[in-house]
Amino acid sequence: MRILKCKNCDGTMVLSVSGTEALCNFCGSRILLDHEDTDYYRDFYKRMNEFFAAPKNEQERKQKAEKLWEHARTKEFTCTDGTPVNVKYMYTYSDKDADVYVARRNIIFHFKADGAAKTELMRKNISMLDYPSADTRHLEECFPKISGGFTLDDGSHICVISKHEDEYPLRLFGALHGRHVAWIVSRLENICCVLQFSSIVHPQINTDTIYINPYTHQAALYGNWWTGGKQNSYSYDKRTILSLRQNLTGLRNTAANALGYADTAHVCKTQDIPKPFVEFLQSLPCATAYDDFAFWDDMMLRAYGERKFFAMETNDEDIYRKKG
Repeated sequence: MRILKCKNCDGTMVLSVSGTEALCNFCGSRILLDHEDTDYYRDFYKRMNEFFAAPKNEQERKQKAEKLWEHARTKEFTCTDGTPVNVKYMYTYSDKDADVYVARRNIIFHFKADGAAKTELMRKNISMLDYPSADTRHLEECFPKISGGFTLDDGSHICVISKHEDEYPLRLFGALHGRHVAWIVSRLENICCVLQFSSIVHPQINTDTIYINPYTHQAALYGNWWTGGKQNSYSYDKRTILSLRQNLTGLRNTAANALGYADTAHVCKTQDIPKPFVEFLQSLPCATAYDDFAFWDDMMLRAYGERKFFAMETNDEDIYRKKG
């Protein structure tokens, strides 16, 4: 995937789901893409769409994966002892804390400062996760596992999180059909219930930190765990008090972005986004994640009726469409 650099601060820019503009998460700059870039990203989304169309068998699926990763880029780091660390990645983005590289089976966070401390914050927050019952232990798959860390020759630090091969950042899917976003919301409600039970706030739930597996409809919250913490504690940068409602606000904003909108206020009723779905996204979060899940469950049934598994196999016009 082509990398866009911010002309203001040289940070890596993030593509909007519409594929028409890019945002720098570091300094806030926005640029409108020219036709060359928009054509490139339209082609990229088309390749992703073809890749995620349900394959007939496992062999075909693996062949598609190999073809997709032919377009990957490479990055080399050097540890303090001179050992090279080579990363082959599909996607990268930057924020004020780290450059993030999405590899095939790992996510690499290259911190700009205080990397060891941020890695320790990640370990601490992840270790505080708890589950309501033995029946919910399978939800461990929705949360990260730190697989390693390195101090580099320039004094910076890398933290590595493992992921499944078929998991990708939600942003890479472009604008999705309402039914697909509905199942993502259901998974995020599960995740928010675990966060609620553990009294943990993750203030950066978004299309870069959420990863999905289109074959199984699994979703996971993998990114930026150093930014979280216990409810009513200070955020990592000491600027705000963490509130559990931030989890549910992040859920709504993420769903709106996945539908192709900049925020919940601009989501409107369409053929594939029924009125109850719009009402849910534009509602205030409930007092608890459990209440919010019950509210969503009712709104989803009103929106789409009986629950059905819809494989992400549709055409480019239906899923990767441009929003006005």
